Amino acid sequence: MRSFMRCASLLAVVLCAVLLTGWAVSPPAAASPSAASPAAPTIVQAGVDDFSFESFDAEYRLGRDEADRATLRTTERLVARFPDFDQNRGIRRDIPRSYDGHSTDLAVVSVTDGEGRPRPYTAKKGRDFLSLTIAVPEGEYVRGRQVYVIEYTQRDVTKRFADTDADEFYWDVNGTDWRQSFGRVGARVALEDGLASALTGSESCYRGRYGSTERCEIVRDGDAFTVDEAQLWPQENVTFAIGFAPGTFAERPFSLFERVPPLAFAGFASGACALLLGLWALTFGRRGARTGRAIIAQYEPPEDIDVAIAAQLLGQPKRAMTAMLLDLAVRGSIRLLHDRERDRFGARPISDRGLEQREQLAFSAIERMAAAGTSGTRSGAGASEEAWFGGASTALGDAAASIRSSAAREVERRGYTRGPAKGVGCAVPLLSVLSLALLTVHAVMDGSDGLLAVVLAVGINACVWLLLGFFALFGKVRRLTPEGALLHEHLQGLREYIRLAEADRIRMLQGVTGAEVDEQRVVRVYERLLPYAVLFGQEHEWQAELARHYAASVPSWLEGGGADLDGVSFSRLQTTVASSPVTHVPSSSSSTGSSFSSSGGSSGGGSSGGGGGGGGGGGV
Repeated sequence: MRSFMRCASLLAVVLCAVLLTGWAVSPPAAASPSAASPAAPTIVQAGVDDFSFESFDAEYRLGRDEADRATLRTTERLVARFPDFDQNRGIRRDIPRSYDGHSTDLAVVSVTDGEGRPRPYTAKKGRDFLSLTIAVPEGEYVRGRQVYVIEYTQRDVTKRFADTDADEFYWDVNGTDWRQSFGRVGARVALEDGLASALTGSESCYRGRYGSTERCEIVRDGDAFTVDEAQLWPQENVTFAIGFAPGTFAERPFSLFERVPPLAFAGFASGACALLLGLWALTFGRRGARTGRAIIAQYEPPEDIDVAIAAQLLGQPKRAMTAMLLDLAVRGSIRLLHDRERDRFGARPISDRGLEQREQLAFSAIERMAAAGTSGTRSGAGASEEAWFGGASTALGDAAASIRSSAAREVERRGYTRGPAKGVGCAVPLLSVLSLALLTVHAVMDGSDGLLAVVLAVGINACVWLLLGFFALFGKVRRLTPEGALLHEHLQGLREYIRLAEADRIRMLQGVTGAEVDEQRVVRVYERLLPYAVLFGQEHEWQAELARHYAASVPSWLEGGGADLDGVSFSRLQTTVASSPVTHVPSSSSSTGSSFSSSGGSSGGGSSGGGGGGGGGGGV
């Protein structure tokens, strides 16, 4: 017995060392042999997205392995039309790495030009996406018609849906994260031997922006299905869903990490050392770049970012949706509604002209709520155009989750933030393994069964929990880059302006000339800052300032508030929006391309963007 325990303890040490070292030093994302992954996030230059795609064709070969788990081999053929001048070096393709909360083991097989000739590319692995940059070297450009063929494999791409009682291959084709239009999007799903007999006969196709339920035609031809749709505009996608009998595909087996989170770890000294170093890393590892300058009051929001990105930079992602609704209201895209009797808020869509992608998500959610009849018990002209918040509809909550996910990805993609220092991430597990090894060797040499039992039963498990918790938190640490620090400083300038006394704010608007400031200009500036006051948690104070200036004018963007905003609580609006029910919660790095529906789509209840796959991309 004593010999067995000694062998088990030594085996535990070796296993811990291998697992921890492999976990701490993760290999880089796969890339072509001719190009390495970039060390820093790539910032997309202005103008590189000004082109279109002639077509997007995808060939899917769906099968099963020896364990009946779903396998998928995808071949995408993208035909781009670039301008006849030096603008683009190529394209960027963002392919989702996960589906329904688990990895799909995405592996790129090849990237060619359509004639079988390899194209150089680099691959950057994000939290939820593998971003392929397929481009010629710096200083060179591509023009006119260019063909890009991407082949990759995945597994565990199906899901069992309770509402349709079927296993479904519910998949997005091109994805909703493209800023380019597509002249045509086609897909062909070929079923490998044995799968055709398991079909339920239910299959559906959807097209449009994220959440669209517009149907399209899906045609079955023997063991294959085809979809062919013409003219998709930016952010429009094709989604299909094919139903199979329950149990056709085996569920993904959870790894040891997934089944038993506490794996094996530490000892007494190792736990204390890892804990102290981990706490230090989590405390000081969040410090990013700083401008080193004093905060100067600003009254104009930063250019080129929306309030959702501002919320990410300020660490207030849960306030992004409320701020965006107010931003859309003061800009005239929606009209905010307030029912004093029921103390509830709502909105009426006005126009989506000029809205960016994340703003369009919020606008579309209001449109869907209004169309679904979430306007409560009010009746009369225009009642059907009203969407009231706080009900059972998940449209607003889903949009808020997608907006947060999209903004988080955009902040990282633009290079405003970066991950934590890798050296500390390696030091914590290595020190823990070293300490655990020393404790175990000491117990073996001492020959004490009691000490071995303590090391195996208490020390290892305690360190497992501590390190798993450390990595879970450490992986979420994001530090500001110099570019992000400049934006953060500007946002802090807005906070400083809101804190100023009224006389000081007016003097800033007057500038060096000291000219009289028109009251309407003051109102416009104050309205424009209202969404940011919500992000700073200063909505109550800023609302009072606005009310003072509405004595001679009525806010056109709010119905039911009165000229002085009496009885309106934007804090109450924030609480209502934050508590909206959610169907799904995308990952922070995921945008609309990584949002998965909890309902099946093969019987007609799905929507564009509700499946796996898809993703997006753009120009380089």
